[in-house]
Amino acid sequence: MSGVRLGVVSTYPELSKLVRKLAGDMHLDLELREAVLDEGVTHAYQLERNGVDVIISRGATGKKIRKAVSLPVVLIEITPFDVLQALYSARKLGEKIAFLGYGPQDFTASFKTIIEILNLKVECYPYHDIYEMNDQINKILKSDIDVVVSTGLCVYEMAKKSGINAVLVQSGYDAIYSAIMRSLEIVHGIRQDQERSRRFRTVLELTNDGIIILDENRRVSFMNPSAEKLLEIDAGRVIGKKTGELQEFPSLASLLSSFKTSDQKEFFREIGRKQFWVNAIPVSTSEGKSESLIMFQSADRIQVLEQNFRRQLFKKGLVAKHTFNDIIGNSYPLRETISRAKKFAASNATVLICGESGTGKELFAQSIHNASERSKAPFVAINCAALPENLLESELFGYEEGAFTGAKKGGKIGLFEIAHGGTIFLDEIGEMTLPVQARLLRVLQEREIMRLGSDRVIPVDVRIIAATNYELFLAVKEGKFRSDLYHRLEVLNLDIPPLRERKEDIELLANHYIRQYSYEIKKDVPLLSRAALEKLMEYDWPGNVRELQNVIQKYVLLIEPGQSCEELIAKLINEKIRKSYLVPSGGSKDTITLKIGKLEDMERQVIEYLLSTGASIKEISELTGISRTTLWRKLKTLDEVVFR
Repeated sequence: MSGVRLGVVSTYPELSKLVRKLAGDMHLDLELREAVLDEGVTHAYQLERNGVDVIISRGATGKKIRKAVSLPVVLIEITPFDVLQALYSARKLGEKIAFLGYGPQDFTASFKTIIEILNLKVECYPYHDIYEMNDQINKILKSDIDVVVSTGLCVYEMAKKSGINAVLVQSGYDAIYSAIMRSLEIVHGIRQDQERSRRFRTVLELTNDGIIILDENRRVSFMNPSAEKLLEIDAGRVIGKKTGELQEFPSLASLLSSFKTSDQKEFFREIGRKQFWVNAIPVSTSEGKSESLIMFQSADRIQVLEQNFRRQLFKKGLVAKHTFNDIIGNSYPLRETISRAKKFAASNATVLICGESGTGKELFAQSIHNASERSKAPFVAINCAALPENLLESELFGYEEGAFTGAKKGGKIGLFEIAHGGTIFLDEIGEMTLPVQARLLRVLQEREIMRLGSDRVIPVDVRIIAATNYELFLAVKEGKFRSDLYHRLEVLNLDIPPLRERKEDIELLANHYIRQYSYEIKKDVPLLSRAALEKLMEYDWPGNVRELQNVIQKYVLLIEPGQSCEELIAKLINEKIRKSYLVPSGGSKDTITLKIGKLEDMERQVIEYLLSTGASIKEISELTGISRTTLWRKLKTLDEVVFR
């Protein structure tokens, strides 16, 4: 294992030699000392100071070392094969054999089997402590024993000095290899535990949450740096004290005494001059003890987190892209509307934008948001006419898991929550159904929402900008729109003038779109001539700026070098007029001015006008209700007719 240092206290030279060989074969970083008993303990202390990870030793010396040092100590075990080899050697030195060993560790069932295999008569002298070992040695010395077999080096040396043959049970390759592998496993396990502990402590110390742990005696056993900072308390003055011993910290004492160990609570608590959100959780240790984990955050920190969350949503595209500088035009009606909108931007009141389709209601809504104090917060737009009632409601207010069939796992946050701190733009609000109107009214009144399937009220800080393309008061009269909601929305009303009321802006708009679209398709397109601009000015633009934008885009795509821009614009305008006359009953229709006179003369004026738009005989017939035969007859009487 990389970086592991093994310390070995060997008790005899043969053991040292075998350990060194194994260490070399296994490429181990190993420091070896040779000593027994108390001298071996002294060497173990030195190894510990030298930074070894684990100590390996044998027999009584290893047991002494285990009691003395703080490092893990692994003992080289005596294997049955080691005992067999020793007894086999002893048989060559005499018939009366004594075996002195630590029982029951050395006197196992395997020991009896070995004696039977070798057909030996062995007198057993077991011991359990140092005093009993000395008594057994004295008995052996007074007996007529020929040879002593022992697992301990001290007994072996003592027997040798007394003139008795002695055989030491030596550890073999397998026993030493097994001890080394156990040592590596122990170090690996310790390092894993240390790494887990280090990570856990790092998390506790680096988290912005304040964390305090109470043990089963309600004594403060841990306090992280964030808790010290938030409470302005030195952990050293608190750790080790019971909750009843924190009189000099009355706020902290009140906090820690406000719940029982078995409770789990979430609550706000004032500590000093600060507000904290506290979460107290009971914890059961592996020993079955009950402790308490108290986590808390300052209210200021929660607000910062919320702002960061909104900022992330802002980056995801929930942002208003346009400002008042993007509104093109210099007409008096437009300048007056922009001036009014800029004043509205300074307020947080609800704005109702009214205007025909294509006048740029969302452009004004985005500009108001970007000119307000909420410009750094999200801008969320939704078209109320684009979604069915149930889907619109879930999108606006969100829902909890299981609120309805097909509900997303974990629930979903609503657009009002996403827009918190910013602006929500409700386009075509007149299409909103009455039940959804009722929920919207509550948001305007209480500034709070409730997700579908939930009983929890969520406060929201949202500015509402609504838009509609027709008069809402008419819908109120028809019972299609709530009057109370209408008056809540119409706090600040903004009417966007249609393009036909600011035709002096057409030149600026047309040239702007020519430059934009020609740049996009990398085409050199000339600006419009005065005659072409007059053609644009003659048209009333029922689709407003959006319709003008579409015409200019077609112009940029279709114009050919040398082609008259006036003729192309006239053709595109005539196509628009023709289509406007051919919409079914109930659709929008253009108007013409007729000179009062005979009925047939007025009829002729209508036919001439329709022909000038490029309408076919079939289309004129369908529009006027005149049969094609009659229409052909009438056309023959006209002086100037364009046949198609």
